[in-house]
Amino acid sequence: MNKSLKGFKDLCISQHKLYKIIIRLFIIIGMGLGVFMWPSISSNPLVDKVQAASDTTTTCFDQVNDSAFGLGPDPYSSEESYEVLVYGERLYVGMEADSSKGARIWRTKAGVISPSSQSDWEEVAADENGYPFGVSNITQNDHIDSLAEFNDYVYASTANSGSNYLGTRVFRSVSGASGTWEDAVANLGAGFGSVYNMNFKDMQVFSGFLCGGTQNWGTGTQVWCTSDGTNWTQKNYGGFGSGSNVVRTTEVWSGIVFENALYFGVQNLGDLRGDGADDVGILYRTTSLEGMPSWQEVYRGEPGSYRVDILGYLNGFLYISVRSNNGIVILRSPDGGQGSWSQVNFSGMDGDPNNRLPLVDSATVINSALYVGVVNTTSGFELWRTTGVLHEGGSLVDWERLGSNGLGDENNVMTQLIVYHDDLYAWTTNYASGQQVLRESDCAEPAPTVSPTLSPTDSPTQIPTDEPTALPTSEPTDISPTDSPTTAPTKEPTEPIVPTETAEPTEEPYPPPPSPPVCANGSESCDEQLVYDPTNIVFLPLAIRP
Repeated sequence: MNKSLKGFKDLCISQHKLYKIIIRLFIIIGMGLGVFMWPSISSNPLVDKVQAASDTTTTCFDQVNDSAFGLGPDPYSSEESYEVLVYGERLYVGMEADSSKGARIWRTKAGVISPSSQSDWEEVAADENGYPFGVSNITQNDHIDSLAEFNDYVYASTANSGSNYLGTRVFRSVSGASGTWEDAVANLGAGFGSVYNMNFKDMQVFSGFLCGGTQNWGTGTQVWCTSDGTNWTQKNYGGFGSGSNVVRTTEVWSGIVFENALYFGVQNLGDLRGDGADDVGILYRTTSLEGMPSWQEVYRGEPGSYRVDILGYLNGFLYISVRSNNGIVILRSPDGGQGSWSQVNFSGMDGDPNNRLPLVDSATVINSALYVGVVNTTSGFELWRTTGVLHEGGSLVDWERLGSNGLGDENNVMTQLIVYHDDLYAWTTNYASGQQVLRESDCAEPAPTVSPTLSPTDSPTQIPTDEPTALPTSEPTDISPTDSPTTAPTKEPTEPIVPTETAEPTEEPYPPPPSPPVCANGSESCDEQLVYDPTNIVFLPLAIRP
């Protein structure tokens, strides 16, 4: 063999042996480091969080009704849960009972403080013909949109189905029993005089008035209030405009009274009316309803924040949520003022962008903690809880995930939460078997799965690290209209106003607005029609650092 070739061969063999030795050294060093570092890795909060993401529900719930209250029919793709209320020592739940049955209300029977089965419930909205509040126009009364108590009456509003312009209806009753409901907007007609007011959301009691907000694609959302229950006055310009309508602010989604002020969270359509990706969530408040109120914008999200959902208040802080590309963003403020909001969760709760949003009434306070039901677009909703305590050294509060996958049924895609006789209840939407009323119960192992809150500097690489929604730097904007919209008559009816077959509005001052999006199964917002599809589950890569 040529000496040069032999030398080259010997060199290659030597290098090969050297590589094998180096590789073995790396393996030995790696194993040693693994043994040495395992305690810190195994207790790393990120590991705990990722493990928690696959755990089963640790807070137990029992179903205490027949699914969809037995109304059917199967499938239940058009049946959703709307609104919860405790009135007169009874638990009320509002619903859409399929497009063929419309708005329905169920409540616990007299004396039932802890329902356990269908026999503990009674239906109170439908008449003997099955018509909601005695009105045969099911399309006009598609579902219950809001429930409220005011001056010893229970109030219920209804919403139109899909893109039908028929005007919202509002009914009231002293007892809440079937056959006792009267028309609370008879003086103005459906939609408070405009059929383009398609719904009436999240009624609130403030300063002697009952108020709520509409969806209106023609003038922008309208706020209507009453001090006596039957005579109503518009308390804003459409879309919370200043002296004129802002037509792109189309809908009130949520409301609350906090620190002597009335708040409404709204949806603005952004620059592109037909593209929800740039919709903006805005929060308005007023401190007085006398005359024409002055509304102040106190929070405005980034394009894509979609809408503001008001979650509630805990320990002196008001909590709201908006959307982001990385999932739900929760913020809080000590006074509700502009510039005072700070993000207090990881976007998506645990970094999951599929954790997108809550619904109206999807949050409640019990046992000094705020509970939030979060819609997950690839599985059932998740249940989260915080005591509002800041994580040590950080700006985020501690969150615990108490349950996932719809609390044991992944077809429970949405929920509303309420406390009744010190028990937590979830009123769920289930497109497979129908709505469920779930009551929290004792578990064999009641300790919740903890999804720890990390400080911003602990953010792992696989979790989106978007900054909290930027806050406006400008001074608060006071919206002080100069002219008051038309005020309803002040004459008080002396006899209960019996609901009519169709309540016609008294005037139509605006041309027909563009039709809202037509969503599957009659939902008001296409984003809320969430059907679980296991093929859409996304697995995030895991990067662990000690």
